[in-house]
Amino acid sequence: MKVTNNGKALQGVRSQGRAAYIRPGETRDVDLEGVDLAKAKRLRFLKIEGVSKAAANQDGDGPKTALEVLEMAKDQNVQFMSFKSVAKKLLGEKTRPPRTRSSPLSKSWQRSPDN
Repeated sequence: MKVTNNGKALQGVRSQGRAAYIRPGETRDVDLEGVDLAKAKRLRFLKIEGVSKAAANQDGDGPKTALEVLEMAKDQNVQFMSFKSVAKKLLGEKTRPPRTRSSPLSKSWQRSPDN
């Protein structure tokens, strides 16, 4: 697909595990798929042409598989809260910590009704 850099600075996109740099005003043929395509779409200064409908439906907002979530965990560029949100969607309520009883010591800090 063709990617045009409409910004004022050199920009890079990830393609097949490597960086593809695009000069301001330049258009390059770049093979973008999956997460790389979703990340490039978020950049307002890039114009992406020739996106297939299958690739367009494979947006980063869709449901993720367990393998995709594990890949997010390994990726240094993914924010932790983004990973946590996707993992919670995948696992549901299984991500909550178990409820614990309060400590017996915590009652000693409370005032008694007599005082």
